[in-house]
Amino acid sequence: MKHFKKGLLAAAALLVLSAVTASVAAAPYASSSTAAHIKHPADANAQLKIIAQAEPLWKDEFVARWDEGQTPQPHLLNYESTQTRFAVTDLDGNGRLELLFRHAAMLPISEGITPYPLRSIPTMVDMAVYEIGTDGRLARLPETENGYGAPDLTKLYALHQVNADGTRPYNICTRTITEDEHGHYHGTVAYQQIALADGVVTCKLLAEESSYYNVYDIDRIEEVPLYVSICDGDPSHIEMNPADFALTEFYQDFYRIYTPPSAVHWMSGDELNRDPQEALAASWAGFVYGVIDGKG
Repeated sequence: MKHFKKGLLAAAALLVLSAVTASVAAAPYASSSTAAHIKHPADANAQLKIIAQAEPLWKDEFVARWDEGQTPQPHLLNYESTQTRFAVTDLDGNGRLELLFRHAAMLPISEGITPYPLRSIPTMVDMAVYEIGTDGRLARLPETENGYGAPDLTKLYALHQVNADGTRPYNICTRTITEDEHGHYHGTVAYQQIALADGVVTCKLLAEESSYYNVYDIDRIEEVPLYVSICDGDPSHIEMNPADFALTEFYQDFYRIYTPPSAVHWMSGDELNRDPQEALAASWAGFVYGVIDGKG
């Protein structure tokens, strides 16, 4: 019976991804706890192997692995390699897996001076999204220009809704920090929404909050919100009092929680480089879709 089931899995994989050989389907099965929600089920192992074999493509997300004399992504020199994270998902629910990368730059640390609570807040972030195409190959997806900057994908919030056209937007709260020439710290929170549709990554800035930090000790700080602006064209929503912002319909809806929430299992870049197949399978196993009023 076990051999019969494996044969069925192999047949399904060949139908969906012609580039995958029958030997792939014989490998141990890796699945997400919500794999049944994928519209066009495919053998997860087949797709994970495709991603692993595309290492020559995604290795350029790691500066240390660039080919000698090559700088395929010069902007990554501004980010800290220890902060690179990856995850395997199916955010758009099309049955073809995605490989997400998040990069981050952090405050320069002055021991005995830089407050501990601020050391974990990025100064800037970047992202990359790859997806297996209908041709069975992994490719990086283009991103629409949003005029603000990349979201912190590790803060990707629950699946928010499923639009009439099937698009699945996800809310993200991106927190960053800066230090001015006087040693004062300023914070920004970007309320963003990301979606994958038709092979393109779209990101919208929905609102932006500004703040500053009072530093009382190396391990004791206070964040002081200044104002928040909602990007909806309403003049009354520009530089709002933070207390008033928390009462808005936008704020309540942004943080609305559905049960069970969606989840993305982020892992370090070192784990991916050490054993791609194992790391990819582990991340995919932790991906969970959310439920939208019983749908999703």
